[in-house]
Amino acid sequence: MPRITIHVGGRERLEPAISKATPMGALPTEAIVRLGPTMISGSATALRALADALVEAAELADNYDADPDAYNERERAERDPDH
Repeated sequence: MPRITIHVGGRERLEPAISKATPMGALPTEAIVRLGPTMISGSATALRALADALVEAAELADNYDADPDAYNERERAERDPDH
């Protein structure tokens, strides 16, 4: 699978939306987030999972920035609990 990197710098417009379901449920309603010219879409469950991962990544970055040495030590301890 090819890698796609989306760099968010804070100036991009974020716009939530939905694509409405078709009559009789032939196609489900999709959640959509437009990030500048990029569109991310999927089920509500999939976008919530993505949102959870984004929050976790942001927290990891904040923790590292707050104390890189402590962060690295925790990472080492998780990888090698015997040392």
